[in-house]
Amino acid sequence: MSIKYEIQSIKNSQGTGKERHFARIFEGTPMSAQQLESYIQSSCSLTKGDVEATLSALRECMIQHLSHGNRFYIPSIGYFSLSVNLNMPEDKPIDKARADYISVRNINFRPDVSMLQEVKRNVHFERAKFSTKSKEHTEEMMLEKIKEYLSTNICINRRAMEIHFGLRQNSALKWLKHFTEIGVLRKEGARNSPVYFMNKQEI
Repeated sequence: MSIKYEIQSIKNSQGTGKERHFARIFEGTPMSAQQLESYIQSSCSLTKGDVEATLSALRECMIQHLSHGNRFYIPSIGYFSLSVNLNMPEDKPIDKARADYISVRNINFRPDVSMLQEVKRNVHFERAKFSTKSKEHTEEMMLEKIKEYLSTNICINRRAMEIHFGLRQNSALKWLKHFTEIGVLRKEGARNSPVYFMNKQEI
């Protein structure tokens, strides 16, 4: 089965004034635990219970080793390792750095060479007939759309921007942040689900 992709662009890439193109793939839905157990059971003599117990033991082993700062290797699959953040005050001398300034950011994965090569051999790409790229709007166009929306609705939020204006999540958030910063919109509500109102002078 081919992997669908689309070509997108970044204007003024890294401030050079040039446009950089990149490919974005459409990732499929990951297998559920039940699907994985069924797949492995059909491929060998292990039962679903055996698979579930093995995955649970593997998880605990990974946690233990990574928590001690060790890399964790799964044969023929690859290496897992920690990446960390340093949250140290800027005016703090390096020799005064404390352990509590360091925190785990993520878990990195580096595939085994043989696995990566096999994936490369099996992959086929096909250009998608649709696009997830946000529609491009000028500031004036977007402000007009927001005003029109708020003429019949009490407030606006990120989800409404995505649905009604054809924006992706990041673009919707950037526009809301921009209009809030310049005083066009007023942000209210919970931090994880804010809503935005038009300031009176903009009505």
